[in-house]
Amino acid sequence: MQLSQTEVKDPPPKKRGLKSNFIYNFIGQILILVIPLITTPYLARVLHEVGNGQYSYASSIITYFTLFANMGFDVYGQRQIARYQDDKQNKSRVFWELFVVKSVTTIAALAVLYAITFTVGFGENYNYLILILSIQVIAVPFDIQFLFRGDEDFRAIAMRTIVMKVAALVCIFVFVKDEGDLWVYALLISASTLGANLIMWPAVVRRISFVRPSELKLLRHIKPAFLIFLPTLAVTIYSVFDKTMIGLLAANPDYENGCYEQAYKLNSVALLLVTVISSVMISRNAHDYQAGDKDNLDKHLYFACNYVWMIGVPLIVGFAVLSENLSSWFLGDGYAEVPLLMKIMSVRFVVSGFGVVFGDQLFIAIGKEKYPTIATLCAAGVNILLNYFLIPVLGATGAAIATAGCEVLVTTVLAIFAWRHKFLSLKKVLVSGWKYIAAAAIMFVPIFFMQMYLGYSIWTFILITAVGVIVYFAMLLVFRDRFFIDTAKNVMGSVKNKLKRKDVQAEVAAQEVDNSDSSGEDNKGDNDNV
Repeated sequence: MQLSQTEVKDPPPKKRGLKSNFIYNFIGQILILVIPLITTPYLARVLHEVGNGQYSYASSIITYFTLFANMGFDVYGQRQIARYQDDKQNKSRVFWELFVVKSVTTIAALAVLYAITFTVGFGENYNYLILILSIQVIAVPFDIQFLFRGDEDFRAIAMRTIVMKVAALVCIFVFVKDEGDLWVYALLISASTLGANLIMWPAVVRRISFVRPSELKLLRHIKPAFLIFLPTLAVTIYSVFDKTMIGLLAANPDYENGCYEQAYKLNSVALLLVTVISSVMISRNAHDYQAGDKDNLDKHLYFACNYVWMIGVPLIVGFAVLSENLSSWFLGDGYAEVPLLMKIMSVRFVVSGFGVVFGDQLFIAIGKEKYPTIATLCAAGVNILLNYFLIPVLGATGAAIATAGCEVLVTTVLAIFAWRHKFLSLKKVLVSGWKYIAAAAIMFVPIFFMQMYLGYSIWTFILITAVGVIVYFAMLLVFRDRFFIDTAKNVMGSVKNKLKRKDVQAEVAAQEVDNSDSSGEDNKGDNDNV
């Protein structure tokens, strides 16, 4: 169907403010954080180390095919939609072009996956899991989050996340009862992924129009999306490929993968607290850069850097002190290597946080994909070499060392590019971190001695964490950290404004009811007089 002139002039969806989008994105990310915190202890005890290890290995295989099916189109699509927020015609064309191209790459990825599975296979314990998990590859073209992220509408994504995550949570506790239900768990995760993608489609109608196939220009998206895909591929190599190499090289692969999976999951859940603002910032930075608003771009980048310092540094200290405590009650017996793995991976809380700022919020947002590509390809090569030599000797610990080292390498290279091209002042970024480091160092003292004298339990963990949080933020107040104080004031101001609006709306509604009642009495009197 051809776009009509009337459709082109349709008003764009209402754009939400940066604070509002942050809140909705935060809600969605918090659910992504909370659900594993609820299910991981249960699954760790029900599926045990071997079951979790088998799922981890099979999931790592599926990740490669999902990655190739996506081919960088999600991040690229978000950027393109952000550029055409107010141009429905071009936005619609980009949407349908990316949908068609993603469908083609998905078919190709599935063809290769099924060909391997039904010929040489991936191993007797993994083939059936991989076939079930292949539903996640099928779901790729139906994932249209890039449209909503590009339109800066994170409310729709948050609502979808709430519905599907809660449904999946309930089903896991109802249907996964023992180690033999591993295939049920895989099916639930895959089905929830597909369902989460499909549930977004009814909202597409008011955002975009249909475009005649003859008007689609598919090839123009291949090169820029591929340039985004390369750093994503490299990141996958040193995050997911670790699990594959553990399965191939470790002496006890299922156990080692089970420990690595749990440690990486807990680390990634906490890392969400650091990277939660990234999705919001990418869209806004892309829009500001396209509009030539460099001042706002700089403001957002330095805001993100301060946020990484404020959240990342205390997380490193917290994991250094509390990893044994957390693992003992959260995972139970059988995961002896997890505390050490979490301590090694904790470097990601700051390093990966800055990597996301420099790579995604800066270079990807402004269309300079070549810099993240160079950084991550270098790290991927180093990661493969380190894994090859360390995993046979150290098992999962070697993989964790390789991952942490490569995260440092990526962020260092990206920081150098940002500095050389004068996008950021590294001196300003580094100097801004001293208050957070000092506050975290002071926080370390009480939580270290509390952990030394208190036993391992969920209650001691909560108590020590609460004390650490209070001490840390109290010290930021003592240091008069402007970023923390201003952010706290903004959050409190937003809450107060919303409460005031609700009070005003309630008063208006009450007034309308009173007016309606008064009008009814007047009418009744008039009728009586008649």
